[in-house]
Amino acid sequence: MGEKPCPIALSMSQDHSKLDELLEKALKTREGILSAPFWAFREGLLRHIGIEETILLPSLINPSDEVKSLAQQLRLEHGALTNLLVPEPTREIVKALQIILAPHNVREESAGGFYSFVDALPETGVKDLLRRISEAPYPPLRPYSKRPQALEAAKRAMQRAGYVRLSQFFGPRLT
Repeated sequence: MGEKPCPIALSMSQDHSKLDELLEKALKTREGILSAPFWAFREGLLRHIGIEETILLPSLINPSDEVKSLAQQLRLEHGALTNLLVPEPTREIVKALQIILAPHNVREESAGGFYSFVDALPETGVKDLLRRISEAPYPPLRPYSKRPQALEAAKRAMQRAGYVRLSQFFGPRLT
């Protein structure tokens, strides 16, 4: 008897890989960040987070304390990632994104990770989730904020997610 296939994990992990590639493309210059691939990364990551926040996380009915704790950490990291996409991208912001995304993706993809709980739903539920994922729109994007408060908000979100040392990477308070 074979293991149950994990289509949610596969779909979302493939999206992680696509996003990683876009971020790497954005760094393929010595000066700054390439705008087109970073914009596509930004759009894709916000869609991805939207899928997790509005489709996948709410799909878990009566989650265990372990899953609730995992979901809470993922939401905090989503807040940090989202806030890092508000200011104009810099190499420091991209590095912070990469540092947060590495363990975040493991928390989602690993055996016993978030996607495994979603894939454990009844097959009809998984099929419905896959349909909803495929239909999820890309969010409308606003221009980058040049206000110092945008970076301050990102630093506070990183601290709430447990990335206190990383938030200090951006130096003292800007405002």
